[in-house]
Amino acid sequence: MGKLKKILFAVTACGLISAGGNFAHAETIGQKEAKAMAQKFFNESRNYVTPPVSYVYNGKDLTTQRLFTPFYVFNSPAGGFVIVAAENKAFPILGYSLKENFDMEKMTPMVRSILADFSRDIEMIRYDSRIPSDAIEQWTTYPEVVFDMLKNPENEDYYAVSFDGEEAVWMVRKVATEFDFDIEAPVEYSFAPSEIVSVAIPETPIVTSNIAGHFALSLPMDIQRVIVYDVTGMMVENRKYQNTNVAHVDLASHPNGFYIALVIDSDGVGHAVKLYR
Repeated sequence: MGKLKKILFAVTACGLISAGGNFAHAETIGQKEAKAMAQKFFNESRNYVTPPVSYVYNGKDLTTQRLFTPFYVFNSPAGGFVIVAAENKAFPILGYSLKENFDMEKMTPMVRSILADFSRDIEMIRYDSRIPSDAIEQWTTYPEVVFDMLKNPENEDYYAVSFDGEEAVWMVRKVATEFDFDIEAPVEYSFAPSEIVSVAIPETPIVTSNIAGHFALSLPMDIQRVIVYDVTGMMVENRKYQNTNVAHVDLASHPNGFYIALVIDSDGVGHAVKLYR
């Protein structure tokens, strides 16, 4: 790694460490920044300045109670799409096609399952305390990453996806993050073209008390962490718990309004509930 790359890597890593005690805020990559990255991707793929990309999907419907944006999908008028992660602790480019545009209305169960897996892992890594060095390096060396992705047909990080026996036109990243999360996926999809077979929605925490901004949240299983966000998506509380299925949250010092509490159980599964202060 060159001297400049080392400096950029160190600066980015320090930024992650300082952001909420190793926890990055939701949607750390904004739509505007992601769009600029998508534009660079297509410019590099065509070797000329392509027409402006268009934002078409964000995967928010795949996350816990639609609370977070896991990624952004952009179509190119010249043909093709690219999926850019909305979290700088995940790998930047999750999938792409240089031939066909992305159509949310035509998502097959298999496509939805792939994107749901990405969404789950990105949602989990947002409150994981580990520093993902490989992913951070890809954000700081983005032009090189795109060049290698497009010019190296044997890139082991991606695999080709084909649908209904057609020629493979999608390239999809094998994993969205460099860490494994051994949790039960909240949604299971069938690869049959007809319909989704089963849906298992994580249980909603029970609010057992709400007195002057002091809340007690309970689950049938032990709770390991509670993260609270305000309506702007800013994290306002982040607390760990041990050997208890009741978490006490104190929002008395915060302004009146709605908040979202994400309760992480002992198996690492997220359960969300809306609170009103």
